[in-house]
Amino acid sequence: MQFVHRVALLIFLMPMNLIGPALGEEIPRLPDGRYLVQVKDVLIALPEEEPTRRMTTFDVSTPPGKSPFEFTLTDLVGDPNRYAPRLRSSDWSSVRASPTRPREILGEEVMKGVIGVGVVSGLDTNCEAWLPQWARYREVAMGLPADQYGWTRQDDHRNPPTSTFVKFLDQGERLKSRYYPLNCDFSGGCLLKACRDGLTAWIRIYSSNKGQGEDYSVKDFDQQIASGIKVLERMVVNRPIDLAHH
Repeated sequence: MQFVHRVALLIFLMPMNLIGPALGEEIPRLPDGRYLVQVKDVLIALPEEEPTRRMTTFDVSTPPGKSPFEFTLTDLVGDPNRYAPRLRSSDWSSVRASPTRPREILGEEVMKGVIGVGVVSGLDTNCEAWLPQWARYREVAMGLPADQYGWTRQDDHRNPPTSTFVKFLDQGERLKSRYYPLNCDFSGGCLLKACRDGLTAWIRIYSSNKGQGEDYSVKDFDQQIASGIKVLERMVVNRPIDLAHH
Protein backbone atom coordinates (compact mmCIF):
# COMPACT_ATOMS: atom_id res chain seq x y z
CA MET A 1 0.00 0.00 0.00
CA GLN A 2 2.87 2.36 0.76
CA PHE A 3 4.24 1.77 -2.76
CA VAL A 4 0.84 2.60 -4.33
CA HIS A 5 0.53 5.82 -2.35
CA ARG A 6 4.07 6.83 -3.28
CA VAL A 7 3.43 6.32 -7.00
CA ALA A 8 0.17 8.25 -6.80
CA LEU A 9 1.93 11.18 -5.15
CA LEU A 10 4.69 11.18 -7.77
CA ILE A 11 2.22 11.13 -10.64
CA PHE A 12 0.47 14.12 -9.10
CA LEU A 13 3.77 15.96 -8.75
CA MET A 14 5.12 14.89 -12.15
CA PRO A 15 5.82 17.83 -14.48
CA MET A 16 5.12 17.64 -18.18
CA ASN A 17 8.77 17.13 -19.11
CA LEU A 18 8.59 13.66 -17.56
CA ILE A 19 5.80 12.71 -19.94
CA GLY A 20 7.34 13.77 -23.21
CA PRO A 21 9.98 16.02 -24.79
CA ALA A 22 9.76 19.68 -23.99
CA LEU A 23 11.27 22.76 -25.56
CA GLY A 24 13.09 23.59 -22.33
CA GLU A 25 14.10 20.52 -20.34
CA GLU A 26 14.13 20.76 -16.57
CA ILE A 27 15.07 18.18 -13.93
CA PRO A 28 12.44 18.48 -11.19
CA ARG A 29 13.11 17.92 -7.51
CA LEU A 30 11.07 16.09 -4.92
CA PRO A 31 10.15 17.77 -1.63
CA ASP A 32 13.13 16.05 0.03
CA GLY A 33 15.51 17.67 -2.47
CA ARG A 34 16.25 14.64 -4.65
CA TYR A 35 16.21 15.00 -8.43
CA LEU A 36 13.50 13.03 -10.24
CA VAL A 37 14.91 11.60 -13.46
CA GLN A 38 13.09 9.64 -16.16
CA VAL A 39 15.23 6.72 -17.35
CA LYS A 40 13.05 5.39 -20.17
CA ASP A 41 10.04 3.90 -18.32
CA VAL A 42 11.52 4.18 -14.84
CA LEU A 43 11.49 7.18 -12.51
CA ILE A 44 14.67 7.51 -10.48
CA ALA A 45 15.15 9.73 -7.41
CA LEU A 46 18.74 10.85 -6.83
CA PRO A 47 20.37 13.18 -4.31
CA GLU A 48 22.56 16.00 -5.59
CA GLU A 49 26.18 15.05 -6.18
CA GLU A 50 29.11 16.66 -4.45
CA PRO A 51 31.17 18.70 -6.97
CA THR A 52 34.29 16.59 -6.49
CA ARG A 53 32.60 13.20 -6.06
CA ARG A 54 30.52 12.24 -9.09
CA MET A 55 29.36 8.75 -8.15
CA THR A 56 26.05 8.55 -10.08
CA THR A 57 26.51 7.59 -13.73
CA PHE A 58 24.10 7.13 -16.63
CA ASP A 59 24.61 5.10 -19.81
CA VAL A 60 22.40 5.13 -22.89
CA SER A 61 22.47 2.79 -25.86
CA THR A 62 24.27 3.68 -29.07
CA PRO A 63 24.43 2.02 -32.50
CA PRO A 64 26.14 -1.41 -32.60
CA GLY A 65 29.89 -1.22 -32.45
CA LYS A 66 29.98 1.95 -30.37
CA SER A 67 30.43 2.26 -26.62
CA PRO A 68 27.38 3.42 -24.61
CA PHE A 69 27.04 7.16 -24.18
CA GLU A 70 28.01 7.94 -20.57
CA PHE A 71 27.46 10.98 -18.34
CA THR A 72 26.92 11.84 -14.68
CA LEU A 73 24.05 13.30 -12.71
CA THR A 74 25.97 16.57 -12.50
CA ASP A 75 26.19 16.62 -16.32
CA LEU A 76 22.45 15.95 -16.61
CA VAL A 77 21.47 18.72 -14.20
CA GLY A 78 23.87 21.16 -15.87
CA ASP A 79 22.60 20.51 -19.41
CA PRO A 80 19.24 18.69 -19.33
CA ASN A 81 18.42 19.66 -22.93
CA ARG A 82 21.35 17.57 -24.11
CA TYR A 83 20.98 14.53 -21.88
CA ALA A 84 17.37 14.10 -20.71
CA PRO A 85 15.86 13.31 -24.16
CA ARG A 86 18.44 10.56 -24.71
CA LEU A 87 17.56 8.92 -21.40
CA ARG A 88 13.90 8.75 -22.47
CA SER A 89 14.28 7.69 -26.09
CA SER A 90 17.19 5.22 -26.23
CA ASP A 91 16.69 1.48 -26.71
CA TRP A 92 17.87 1.13 -23.13
CA SER A 93 19.11 3.49 -20.45
CA SER A 94 20.83 2.74 -17.18
CA VAL A 95 21.93 4.39 -13.95
CA ARG A 96 24.46 3.10 -11.47
CA ALA A 97 25.57 4.45 -8.13
CA SER A 98 28.76 3.86 -6.16
CA PRO A 99 29.55 4.76 -2.55
CA THR A 100 29.92 8.50 -1.98
CA ARG A 101 31.74 7.75 1.28
CA PRO A 102 32.44 4.50 3.16
CA ARG A 103 29.23 2.47 3.63
CA GLU A 104 26.95 5.07 2.04
CA ILE A 105 25.25 5.01 -1.37
CA LEU A 106 22.88 7.79 -2.47
CA GLY A 107 22.74 9.06 1.09
CA GLU A 108 21.67 5.66 2.44
CA GLU A 109 23.79 3.66 4.87
CA VAL A 110 24.77 0.27 3.47
CA MET A 111 26.41 -2.84 4.87
CA LYS A 112 30.18 -3.19 4.59
CA GLY A 113 31.02 -4.72 1.23
CA VAL A 114 28.11 -3.24 -0.77
CA ILE A 115 29.94 -1.35 -3.52
CA GLY A 116 27.28 -0.49 -6.08
CA VAL A 117 23.67 -0.68 -7.21
CA GLY A 118 21.99 0.06 -10.50
CA VAL A 119 19.09 -0.42 -12.88
CA VAL A 120 18.63 -0.76 -16.62
CA SER A 121 15.37 0.27 -18.27
CA GLY A 122 14.63 -1.30 -21.64
CA LEU A 123 15.85 -4.53 -23.19
CA ASP A 124 18.99 -5.70 -21.38
CA THR A 125 20.41 -8.27 -23.80
CA ASN A 126 23.29 -9.10 -21.45
CA CYS A 127 20.94 -10.02 -18.61
CA GLU A 128 18.60 -11.90 -20.94
CA ALA A 129 21.55 -13.94 -22.21
CA TRP A 130 22.36 -15.01 -18.66
CA LEU A 131 18.88 -16.39 -17.90
CA PRO A 132 19.58 -19.95 -19.18
CA GLN A 133 22.84 -20.11 -17.21
CA TRP A 134 21.16 -18.98 -13.98
CA ALA A 135 18.51 -21.65 -14.57
CA ARG A 136 21.28 -24.27 -14.90
CA TYR A 137 22.85 -23.12 -11.64
CA ARG A 138 19.45 -23.54 -10.02
CA GLU A 139 19.06 -27.07 -11.36
CA VAL A 140 22.42 -28.10 -9.94
CA ALA A 141 21.71 -26.37 -6.63
CA MET A 142 18.51 -28.36 -6.14
CA GLY A 143 20.67 -31.42 -5.47
CA LEU A 144 23.22 -29.71 -3.21
CA PRO A 145 23.14 -29.29 0.58
CA ALA A 146 22.85 -25.74 1.89
CA ASP A 147 25.33 -24.36 4.39
CA GLN A 148 24.37 -22.99 7.80
CA TYR A 149 23.33 -19.70 6.14
CA GLY A 150 21.09 -21.38 3.54
CA TRP A 151 23.41 -20.99 0.52
CA THR A 152 24.59 -23.71 -1.86
CA ARG A 153 27.92 -23.35 -3.64
CA GLN A 154 29.19 -24.28 -7.10
CA ASP A 155 32.89 -23.71 -7.86
CA ASP A 156 34.29 -23.43 -11.37
CA HIS A 157 38.05 -24.08 -11.25
CA ARG A 158 38.81 -22.84 -14.75
CA ASN A 159 41.18 -19.91 -15.14
CA PRO A 160 40.13 -17.54 -13.70
CA PRO A 161 38.15 -19.49 -11.09
CA THR A 162 34.65 -18.37 -10.13
CA SER A 163 31.96 -19.44 -7.68
CA THR A 164 28.19 -19.25 -7.81
CA PHE A 165 26.05 -19.28 -4.69
CA VAL A 166 22.35 -20.11 -4.88
CA LYS A 167 19.83 -19.57 -2.09
CA PHE A 168 16.25 -20.84 -2.25
CA LEU A 169 14.02 -18.23 -0.66
CA ASP A 170 10.76 -20.06 0.06
CA GLN A 171 9.95 -22.78 2.54
CA GLY A 172 9.10 -26.23 1.24
CA GLU A 173 9.92 -27.76 -2.11
CA ARG A 174 12.90 -26.21 -3.87
CA LEU A 175 11.37 -26.89 -7.27
CA LYS A 176 8.73 -24.20 -6.65
CA SER A 177 10.90 -21.77 -4.74
CA ARG A 178 12.21 -18.40 -5.82
CA TYR A 179 15.99 -18.13 -5.60
CA TYR A 180 19.00 -15.82 -5.65
CA PRO A 181 21.94 -16.68 -7.96
CA LEU A 182 24.98 -14.77 -6.69
CA ASN A 183 27.92 -14.89 -9.11
CA CYS A 184 31.36 -14.25 -7.58
CA ASP A 185 34.65 -13.73 -9.40
CA PHE A 186 38.25 -14.66 -8.60
CA SER A 187 38.96 -11.26 -6.99
CA GLY A 188 36.16 -11.53 -4.42
CA GLY A 189 33.54 -9.41 -6.19
CA CYS A 190 29.98 -10.74 -6.40
CA LEU A 191 26.95 -9.70 -8.47
CA LEU A 192 23.24 -10.34 -7.97
CA LYS A 193 21.11 -9.35 -10.96
CA ALA A 194 17.55 -9.92 -12.13
CA CYS A 195 15.65 -8.72 -15.21
CA ARG A 196 11.95 -8.88 -16.05
CA ASP A 197 9.33 -6.69 -17.73
CA GLY A 198 11.91 -4.29 -19.16
CA LEU A 199 13.64 -3.59 -15.84
CA THR A 200 16.99 -4.93 -14.67
CA ALA A 201 18.19 -4.33 -11.12
CA TRP A 202 21.54 -5.32 -9.65
CA ILE A 203 23.73 -5.15 -6.55
CA ARG A 204 27.52 -5.47 -6.44
CA ILE A 205 29.29 -6.80 -3.36
CA TYR A 206 32.96 -7.03 -2.46
CA SER A 207 33.02 -10.16 -0.33
CA SER A 208 36.68 -10.93 0.39
CA ASN A 209 40.27 -10.50 -0.74
CA LYS A 210 40.64 -13.70 -2.72
CA GLY A 211 44.12 -12.66 -3.83
CA GLN A 212 45.31 -13.00 -0.25
CA GLY A 213 43.72 -16.39 0.18
CA GLU A 214 40.52 -15.29 1.90
CA ASP A 215 37.30 -17.11 1.13
CA TYR A 216 33.97 -15.44 0.38
CA SER A 217 32.16 -14.13 3.45
CA VAL A 218 28.96 -16.10 2.92
CA LYS A 219 27.60 -15.19 6.35
CA ASP A 220 27.25 -11.56 5.19
CA PHE A 221 25.45 -12.21 1.89
CA ASP A 222 21.89 -11.89 3.19
CA GLN A 223 22.45 -8.61 5.01
CA GLN A 224 24.44 -7.15 2.12
CA ILE A 225 21.70 -8.01 -0.36
CA ALA A 226 19.00 -6.60 1.92
CA SER A 227 21.05 -3.43 2.30
CA GLY A 228 21.41 -3.01 -1.46
CA ILE A 229 17.72 -3.66 -2.04
CA LYS A 230 16.88 -0.91 0.44
CA VAL A 231 18.87 1.59 -1.66
CA LEU A 232 17.25 0.38 -4.89
CA GLU A 233 13.75 0.68 -3.42
CA ARG A 234 14.42 4.28 -2.43
CA MET A 235 16.00 5.05 -5.81
CA VAL A 236 13.30 3.55 -8.07
CA VAL A 237 10.03 5.27 -7.29
CA ASN A 238 7.50 3.88 -9.80
CA ARG A 239 8.44 0.20 -10.04
CA PRO A 240 8.82 -2.49 -7.35
CA ILE A 241 12.25 -4.04 -6.89
CA ASP A 242 12.51 -7.83 -6.94
CA LEU A 243 15.90 -9.49 -7.32
CA ALA A 244 14.53 -13.01 -6.84
CA HIS A 245 14.51 -15.37 -9.80
CA HIS A 246 11.38 -17.44 -10.42
